Amino acid sequence: MENSFEIIVEKLTVVEKRLASIEYKLGVKYNDDGYKEIMNVKQLCDYLELSISHIYKLTSNQEIPHYKRGGKKLYFNKYEIDKWVLKNRVDTNEEIETMAANYIMKSKFKF
Repeated sequence: MENSFEIIVEKLTVVEKRLASIEYKLGVKYNDDGYKEIMNVKQLCDYLELSISHIYKLTSNQEIPHYKRGGKKLYFNKYEIDKWVLKNRVDTNEEIETMAANYIMKSKFKF
């Protein structure tokens, strides 16, 4: 008798293959986390948890990477959005102290 866990894994594998086939036929690409690689404004709002008006403000000020097709519709690449969200990293106190210590050690003027 087969392990019930193995049976479940086999059935899930079949379901995943069928779903991937359907997505391929529809021409829809999803990342591993379930989000489309290309998003519209509403999908981006859900993804970033921002309002539609805020997204439009960011695009009109050219602060967020986006694409226009046909003059009105906006599209966003998930990879570029993730990079944009993570680009302004804030250093931790420990990292700042380490940089300060390194600067003092390399400085010509000793205290």
